[in-house]
Amino acid sequence: MPAKATSASSGRQPRSLRFRLLLWYGALLAIALAFFATLMLVIVANEIYSGVDNTINAESRIAMGDIQHELVSTPPYWPQQLTLHIANTYRDPGGVMMVIDSQGHTRYTSDDTSTANIPISKESRQEVLAGQTVWYTSVISGEHVRVEGLPIVLPSVSSGSTATPETITGMLLVARSLSNADNTIFLLRVLILLIGLATLTGTLFATWAIANRVLQPLAAISATARSIVASTARGTRPGDLSQRVSRPHGRDEMAQVVDTFNDMLASLQSATQVQRRFIADASHELRAPLTTIQGNLAFLQRHFDELPTDERRVMLSDAHGETIRLADLVDTLLLLARADASIDTTPALSEAPAYGANGQHRQFPVELDHVVVQLVGQLRRRLKAEGSKLTLNIGHIEPVRVQGDEENLRRVIVILLDNAIKYTPCTGEDARGNIIVSLERDDAQAILYIQDTGIGIAPQDLPHIFERFYRADPARSRQGTGLGLSIAQTLIEHVGGHISAESVPGQGSIFSIQLPLA
Repeated sequence: MPAKATSASSGRQPRSLRFRLLLWYGALLAIALAFFATLMLVIVANEIYSGVDNTINAESRIAMGDIQHELVSTPPYWPQQLTLHIANTYRDPGGVMMVIDSQGHTRYTSDDTSTANIPISKESRQEVLAGQTVWYTSVISGEHVRVEGLPIVLPSVSSGSTATPETITGMLLVARSLSNADNTIFLLRVLILLIGLATLTGTLFATWAIANRVLQPLAAISATARSIVASTARGTRPGDLSQRVSRPHGRDEMAQVVDTFNDMLASLQSATQVQRRFIADASHELRAPLTTIQGNLAFLQRHFDELPTDERRVMLSDAHGETIRLADLVDTLLLLARADASIDTTPALSEAPAYGANGQHRQFPVELDHVVVQLVGQLRRRLKAEGSKLTLNIGHIEPVRVQGDEENLRRVIVILLDNAIKYTPCTGEDARGNIIVSLERDDAQAILYIQDTGIGIAPQDLPHIFERFYRADPARSRQGTGLGLSIAQTLIEHVGGHISAESVPGQGSIFSIQLPLA
């Protein structure tokens, strides 16, 4: 089931990031343009209609002045015929005026040719006759108009201490066509729509082009990754990791992504090369003892009865020795493999479990000064038993506790001390090699120094001494596999420490181990 699900997922058409960016940006831009267009239309329409209202208001004031000038003070207050000369003189084209008295009779109309009067509802008529000014829109002869209705008030006449109250004798209706305003707003809507569509279309094309340019490095990364996957032979051999993605200009996040991807490829390429070299070196190291064992056993099998007993014993002893060497080499390789996989790196020497409940390797406080003194004492007794003139001294030792695995730390110290003993010659009458072990505390870490007066390490070999199976030319004459320092580095880094080396050829070397304090 999981394999089928994975296959279906991998066969699904991938979604284009460019297309999604285009949709999101287009939607946001369309919303912004719609909001801007609506706001602009509202503001412009309000200004245009306000201009029409102001024009109507100006005409109504002029006409009201004319009407009040022609009214008489006695009932029925109206002259025989209203002329409104001033209003007709200053009235703009497109406007219509009507004067209706309180009984509903039309006293004046500015357009005698029109058969249609200005319509007014019963409610609006009552409001105007009640003394209120009314604004409304209506239709005259199929044309949209704006209408203002005003009450016509007979001016009050003062007589001594008494005044005649104001009397509403009728209403003035002033209408003006909204055709020009409506046409202007319609044209504005069309222009805004066309400009908005053009802006949206152009911006989307520009966005697509910019997205293509910005996301080009991602496409290159994807193409490079697919090429590496395609060149991988059945998932057993990494593809061509020498490929790189061209770095874009600038220092933005995309350039950082490309740099990180290229650095990752470089690291993978380096790790793959180291792994291949490791496999080749391990195969070579394993082949040598196996060839000896196979040759000796094959020769014994064919000539067992012909060989003297002493020769048979020598050949069996050689085969046994190579078997022990082969077993040690296999154990060392297993130790490195476990360390690489963050599994237990040492055989279980106690009943305590090597792992906690969360699967992490357990680390305990270790009295490192006690471990160092104990190991130096053991090696001193071994050197004395071998009759070696090499001296193993303890320098400055401070009491420190570090966090780690005691057996792993013992193994590292033994590896470094064995190397110091192996590569510190002590031959001749006056030759005396010297090894000094020191332990210091520095801030939040402990530093272990192992200094010898051995043959030293050449500068060109020093950067490679922690590589697996690497052996400098002077070291090849001595027994070993070239895995000791690699194991030491792996175990030290496993507990968060650091190991380094300094050396002068012919004068000796100093190995230092930095470990975090408990």
